[in-house]
Parts: sequence; structure tokens; C-alpha cells
Amino acid sequence: MEIRPRNRREPLGSQPDVDFPPVQNGIDYLLSVTDHLTHGDPPEPRDLKYAILHLQAAVEVLLKARLQREHWSQVFKNPGAATRARFESGDFESCTTDAALDRLAGIAGVTIADKAVKTLGVLTKSRNALQHYGLTTSAPAVEARAAEVLTFLMEFFTTELQPDLSMDEDKLVQRDLAVIRARLGTITSYLKQRHNEIRAELAPVADSVVECPVCAQFAVQVGFPDPQCSFCHMGWVHSYGLLFDYLRAFDRPGLLTGECPDCGHEEMLRQTRVAAAPASPRTLCFGCATSLGPQTATCTNCAALYEPGEDDLGMCPRCLAQRFEKL
Repeated sequence: MEIRPRNRREPLGSQPDVDFPPVQNGIDYLLSVTDHLTHGDPPEPRDLKYAILHLQAAVEVLLKARLQREHWSQVFKNPGAATRARFESGDFESCTTDAALDRLAGIAGVTIADKAVKTLGVLTKSRNALQHYGLTTSAPAVEARAAEVLTFLMEFFTTELQPDLSMDEDKLVQRDLAVIRARLGTITSYLKQRHNEIRAELAPVADSVVECPVCAQFAVQVGFPDPQCSFCHMGWVHSYGLLFDYLRAFDRPGLLTGECPDCGHEEMLRQTRVAAAPASPRTLCFGCATSLGPQTATCTNCAALYEPGEDDLGMCPRCLAQRFEKL
């Protein structure tokens, strides 16, 4: 939280009080996040640490502020055991971020895009790792993720929280919001600059460039023994490591592995999005970059994935060629 010498609403010389109602508290966390992310060029590791922690805090506070407006008991881990006295004293265990998202959708009718839900999930994992075990990741990845969450929270505040604020509450947060928006613009400009820097490098190989499991940018070219993200510089010792992290980060329906018909390694992945055509997932080998269309079949002889054709007899081209050689 940003440290101030006194509450801005207190006159000089008076003893300051700690007064952060939920919405103002969440906005103050966002102010701290943007302060840490723009504190240096690039930000120091300590700044990135507190950016993650305060961003997760902002997510929890603002989501639950909206949930509280539906009914105060919904912020309890177990709403059935909620009491007004415990709520007003703050003596209770609140629901998780995942539970808050579920309740906002199922009870409050608030629609949150799947992409935002996944981004918030990644942030929660990063915060937990940092808080309890320590976290090692790249600075640009933190900034990219933070920019996505900040953008979501600004939109969430505008549509779900701001309309119900009193005039006095709105005036108090607007000053901080103006600073947050200006700083977010700086962060976004940096991200655009990074994309411009790597665009020329990746454009010729866009058919084999996938999303980075760490920063979620289309910046990892597959087909190398030790792939690396051009955006956040995260590297993997082997293409298997990239494949494992990709499967863990992007849990999409139909995302199944199989043997590659060209290199023979089991690094062929269905439903893989590539930079050249993100809306048209394909089957792609992370080991050698062999690409198949959306229609794939499994070879009945070697279990490799291949693109079916006429009279293939249910076999991949390699097995089919070997069979005809024996005839």
C-alpha cells in the first residue's frame, strides 16, 4: 500500500486515521502497483515484487467490493455461517478469488471474459509463489501480465463499481484514477515498443511462433532444442520443458499431445495457436516445428499424428511409404 504521511482528508496537525473503504482501498492498491512499475527503467526486482502483491490485493478487494453490493454474506468463505457482527468487525475468513469470480457470474450476473479469468488465475499463482515459496521470473513478463490485469480492473471498476459510488466517493478516487491511467499508458507504450522491436524478427516465422507460457505474448518460436521467448527472454533447457509449461498454462479443450510424423518425438500438440493465425489453431510439433492443419488423424501403425489424405489407409506418410517399400 502506498504510504502517506497523513490522510488527505485530515487537516494539518491532526492525528491521521486509517480510513480505506473497499473501493478506495482497491484503487489505492492500483496506485501503488503503477507507482512500482514506473519507479525505474526498468523497475527494480523489489518494485516488481510489490507490484505483484498489491495487484493481487487490488483484485481481491475490488471483486469482493462488487460481491458485497450483491449481499455482504457473499464475501464469506461460507456464506451460510455469516453473521452481521463478524462482517462489521472483519473477523471472518473471506472467499477465494476463484470463488468470488464464480459468485459474481452465478449470483450477481457479472460477465467476465475467459481470457480475464485465466489472467487472474496466473496472477494468483504468481502471488502465492512469491508470498510463500519465492518467485523467479522475467521482469517484462511481470509487466505484461500486470498491464492485462490493470486494464481489466479499470474496466471492471468503470462498469461494475463506479455507477454506485456517491459523489464524494467518486471525487476521492478520481484523483488517483487519473494518475493510474497516465501511468498505465506509459506501461502500455513500453509493451508496444517491445512488440515493435521483435515484430521484424518473428514475422518470417509466424507460423511456428506460439504464446509464451510466462508472459502470454506470441513470442516463442518452436523447433529449437532450447527455445526462448523473444519478449520476456524466458528460456527452456529443452523443447519438452516448453511443451510442459505450455500445457500447464493454456488448458484448452482438445490440447492433446501425440508423436510427430517427421521427427518421431511425442511433442506434437493439437489446438495450438500460432502468431500467423491465432483464430485458427493447428497441430504443431514443438520439437521440429512440423505443422498440420486443423484436421488430424492418428496413425494406426505408429500412433503418430498426421494430416489425413485420400487412400492413406489410416497410416501416416512415413508408415505408408515403408509399407509400399516392402511390397
